Amino acid sequence: MQSKTVLEVCISKVHIMVTMDLIEACRTFTAVSELGSMTLGAAATGAPQPVASRRIAGLEKQLGARLFDRSGRGVSLTPFGQDMLASARRLVDLADTMMLDADRAKLRPVSLSVPPSCTTRNLAVLTASANSAGLSIDIRSAPPARRIDDLSGRRVRAVLKAVPEAEGAWYVPLGCAHRGPLTGPVRLAELRKARSQVTGHGPRLSGKRLRLLIEDDVPHVRDRIRRAAESMGLLPYQVVADSSDPAAVAAVLGDGDLLLCSDAEAEDLGLNWQPLLEPAVSRGYTLAATSGDDAEALGAFSEEIADCLGGVPAGTRSGDGSEDATGRNVPARATGRDVPAGTPGGIAGAEMHGDGSAK
Repeated sequence: MQSKTVLEVCISKVHIMVTMDLIEACRTFTAVSELGSMTLGAAATGAPQPVASRRIAGLEKQLGARLFDRSGRGVSLTPFGQDMLASARRLVDLADTMMLDADRAKLRPVSLSVPPSCTTRNLAVLTASANSAGLSIDIRSAPPARRIDDLSGRRVRAVLKAVPEAEGAWYVPLGCAHRGPLTGPVRLAELRKARSQVTGHGPRLSGKRLRLLIEDDVPHVRDRIRRAAESMGLLPYQVVADSSDPAAVAAVLGDGDLLLCSDAEAEDLGLNWQPLLEPAVSRGYTLAATSGDDAEALGAFSEEIADCLGGVPAGTRSGDGSEDATGRNVPARATGRDVPAGTPGGIAGAEMHGDGSAK
């Protein structure tokens, strides 16, 4: 069985070599016919004259008839050569077109779909860093489900896929944002309707709803929040996955509800933010791509991607951020700090596969 496989590989390699030799022989054939000289034709193709002569002889042997009449001082096409010239030109033109298409394909940007919450500045830093490393990327924004659909439909070449924190190459700690000041970390039980006033900020939060952004309307975040809410005595309607992010934020501003979001998102919305302790929830992300080469190339910019997400690479417990009350690293709020372009971070811990899956 193994010998058969080796034989098939050898036959395939020989076939490729024969095909390439045929193209170069046809290229020499067309050049010699146009210039009427073996010497000039060889020079036009960049090959020594003995090589050009061998190519013509090999092509004549393969086709079974002479292409040139060498009886005079120069060379002239035989009737058979005249009949074969058009086919040879088409083959050479097709090969040249294919090489041009290959060059264009290599220059085509890698399309990357990211969460809508990624800021323009951080995405620009990622793009500039990639450009400095010779990689061109085309950034697109979409919610979680559409990112996966676009990857499956090959409308994009790579996505930041929403996954449970434990499976992610990056994670984003989530907390609660409110229009008013929050005096400390939030527990979901504080939203439970209270019959009497209690200490702390319970009276203000009692009976309020927790609003989820579209980015968090995924099973590993939404369902965990709902299970925790039910176990803590909250009513079913108190955890709301709104139809749009503006609708969720409007309820926070107008009704005093809480918004589940990252610290960076709260700052962008002008809301006060505190970590959510019970339950502690984070978004997880991994890089999924249709090509292992794309996954490896993009994975070199782990730090830039983390900044875009407003999170940190998985396993990070120290650095620019500070640990929250859960002991997890919370990214420091952006203050216009500069990130040097062209300085990619280390490859993230997720294993990328050509089929777009990630582990």
